[in-house]
Amino acid sequence: MGFAGTIPPQLGNLSFLVSVDMSSNSFHGHLPEGMSHLRRLSFMALSNNNLTGEIPSWLGVLNRLQYLSLRNNSCVGHLLANICDNLPNLKELDLSRNQLSDQMLSGLSNCSGLKSLDLSFNQFNGYIPKAVGNLKMLEELHLDNNILKGSIPEEIGNLQSLRALSIESSNLSGSIPREIGNLTMLEEVHFSYNRLTGPIPNEIGNLLKLESLNLGENSLSGSIPVGIFNISTLRELYLSYNHLSGVLPSNMCHGLHNLEAILLGGNNFSGAIPASISNCSKLIGISLGDNKFSGPIPNSIGNLRRLVVLYLYANNLTSESPSPELGLFTSLTGCISLMDIDVGDNPLNGVLPRSIGNLSISVVDLDVGNCGLKGNIPDSIGNLSNLASLGLDDNNWTGSVPNTIWGLQKLWILDLSNISLTGPLPRGLCGLQSLEYLGLSQNQISGSIPECFNNLTSLKYHNIAFNRLTSTLPLSLWDLKGLKELNLSSNLLRGPLAPEMGGLKNLTRLDLSNNQFSGKIPSTIWSLESLDHLSLANNSLQGLIPDNL
Repeated sequence: MGFAGTIPPQLGNLSFLVSVDMSSNSFHGHLPEGMSHLRRLSFMALSNNNLTGEIPSWLGVLNRLQYLSLRNNSCVGHLLANICDNLPNLKELDLSRNQLSDQMLSGLSNCSGLKSLDLSFNQFNGYIPKAVGNLKMLEELHLDNNILKGSIPEEIGNLQSLRALSIESSNLSGSIPREIGNLTMLEEVHFSYNRLTGPIPNEIGNLLKLESLNLGENSLSGSIPVGIFNISTLRELYLSYNHLSGVLPSNMCHGLHNLEAILLGGNNFSGAIPASISNCSKLIGISLGDNKFSGPIPNSIGNLRRLVVLYLYANNLTSESPSPELGLFTSLTGCISLMDIDVGDNPLNGVLPRSIGNLSISVVDLDVGNCGLKGNIPDSIGNLSNLASLGLDDNNWTGSVPNTIWGLQKLWILDLSNISLTGPLPRGLCGLQSLEYLGLSQNQISGSIPECFNNLTSLKYHNIAFNRLTSTLPLSLWDLKGLKELNLSSNLLRGPLAPEMGGLKNLTRLDLSNNQFSGKIPSTIWSLESLDHLSLANNSLQGLIPDNL
């Protein structure tokens, strides 16, 4: 559990101490002024506690201090205006994850010997001062998750010892200064989740030691500078959700021998996905979704044996296979670590091969929705026993839901809506006890809702509207106490509504419209106190509307 209480002021009596580490305890309250007597102290670590109050002015007397960490506390106020004048030997300062505010770096421009500065996850406001360029010895600068104004000053280019530069989620605007190309020691650049505009500077191609370039979630425009594709040390390229455009070079992997993740989703990239992408043999993650890529998905992606994530959704991609069967899925069977596959919203217009059942047992997410797929849903899909999410919606399948679906015992989400399924609901669905979302709307499913549906004890969202279901509702349906949304509209369901429906205390939306229900509305409907949407339109219900509704 660690130590608790306040830091004892008697600690200051131990004037011979040169190092104090009281991290990861439950100390609370202010820093006691008695610690000002520790004049020999060069190392002070008080991170991961519950300390409060402002940073005390007496810290300025500890002029031998080289390392100071108050990370992950609840300190408030601002930095000492003269902190660097009084602490000339300070090398590392970590005040991250507190509630500090006021102007950023106002008291730090004279810290000429500072090597590491972390002020992330605070409430600093104002501009990054040009004086930041005076911190010539700085190797790490972290200013993430603050409330900054303005842009990155071009003086940042003076910090030529810098290895890590991170200013994520801090409200930055303006463009990335070209002077960043002077920082040839940089290994990490993280500017994501800001409001940066303009092009990615060509000068970033000069950063030949760069391992991680993270500029996602901004408003950057233009194309990816060619020089970036020649940075052989690059492991992560994250440019998702900007306004970038252009095509990927046909030899894009010629220089990117160490690339592990390429994340370009949510832009305006066009052209083909180069078959040579398989030459980036260390790739773990590919995210190219929500762009304008066209042409075939290269089957050579299956040669990326380390691949874990493949997101190609919402493009204009087709199949490379000459036959109707989609060879991509056969090629992916060799990717033994694959977990997520999303190629939905592409005109693949083919047949899902039986080999899809040979995908890695580690696959947890498979989405091929709205791909123009035809034929039957392969029985082998039941082999993917670790699937948590399966999207087969908006295709042109024929036949019924394969009963082998019972093998997907870990499934949370199953979307089979708008795929022209026929026949009755398979009893195999009743075995999916982890299922939370079941989408079966806009099909031609007939027959009745199986009594065993009450086995779906985790079900929260059930939509089977616009089908041809007949018969009465089984009483077991009202045993699904966790249901939040139930849509049975536009079927041929009949009979009375059971009083037991009042037991669905968590229900927020109930749509039973356009059926043949008859009889009175049960008075127990008043028990559905979470309900904010109710439709019983176009039925044969009669009698009085319950007063307590």
